[in-house]
Amino acid sequence: MANRGFNGSKVTWPTTSAVPSQLRGISFSNAAADITVTGSTAVLHASVAGKKRLSCTIDLVGGTTVVSGTTGSLAITWNDSKTTHLGKAVCVGRDVKGSMDGEITTSLKFAKSTT
Repeated sequence: MANRGFNGSKVTWPTTSAVPSQLRGISFSNAAADITVTGSTAVLHASVAGKKRLSCTIDLVGGTTVVSGTTGSLAITWNDSKTTHLGKAVCVGRDVKGSMDGEITTSLKFAKSTT
């Protein structure tokens, strides 16, 4: 039996109505760049973590009024009641796809913003 733990998760951007309720998927990343600090005499490469980069991709069925360049506060409430906040964010990508006899899907990409 499949785990349906995602079902019921919600996105708030900047209002709940801006993102339709038919979420297909959410991907949240809190990654840091891999910075090489290897010296010229080192035998093995050495790295340190750079500054963290927060990003989020939201996949949904249908369209949305959110367009690239839109800013606001982004929050995800997972079905297990945990909340992930990106805080101030900017939409950096909007991809809309559809195919014959299929549904239209939209993928929104967000990045942390200071404005």
